[in-house]
Amino acid sequence: MENVIRSRSTGKSVINGTYETRKVLLKVGTESVTKYFKQRPGVDRRYRVEKSALQRLRGVTGFPQLIRTADTSRLLEMSRLPGASVKALSERNLRDLSTIVEKMLSAGVARHSLPLRDILVDAEGNIGLVDFERATLRSRIWRPDWSIAKTVTRYHLYRLFAEQQPQLLNPEQWKLLNLGRKLKNPVGLLHAWTKSLRKPA
Repeated sequence: MENVIRSRSTGKSVINGTYETRKVLLKVGTESVTKYFKQRPGVDRRYRVEKSALQRLRGVTGFPQLIRTADTSRLLEMSRLPGASVKALSERNLRDLSTIVEKMLSAGVARHSLPLRDILVDAEGNIGLVDFERATLRSRIWRPDWSIAKTVTRYHLYRLFAEQQPQLLNPEQWKLLNLGRKLKNPVGLLHAWTKSLRKPA
């Protein structure tokens, strides 16, 4: 018997461990996850960005490890991280998340958001981060969009701190968070303007 969950409003469905949206098809195995990118507007860029992001994050703890790619079919197979997404993050979770976010930025990958659904916590409380198709990659030459992207990533990290464990934020982090809230629309417009510049190095 099939185990089927569908949502008409979002176009998402889960059938026997296969997760499908309008843009991707995920086949979740015991050790690996295979991600197929569907033919949708922007598909080539999303595939290219996630592939490049995972290549840059190779060997970094807390991120899926790339196993194989198939450019013609836009397929990525990666290791499956243990754990599941949660609604609440502990102080330890957020401190660990901050550490892996900084490692991610050092590797040249900046995320456009940090939704709870992309943060995994295992039984021992270890943190993992998945889904990198919406990211900015550092170029070999300096470009303004990288500085913006790093700031946007940290803004979303501090926003999670404020929602989950606000006592962990220091004054400088509160300053950036409040500034980001005030400038959310202008920053979004500037980020969209630099989008055309983003090509993986």
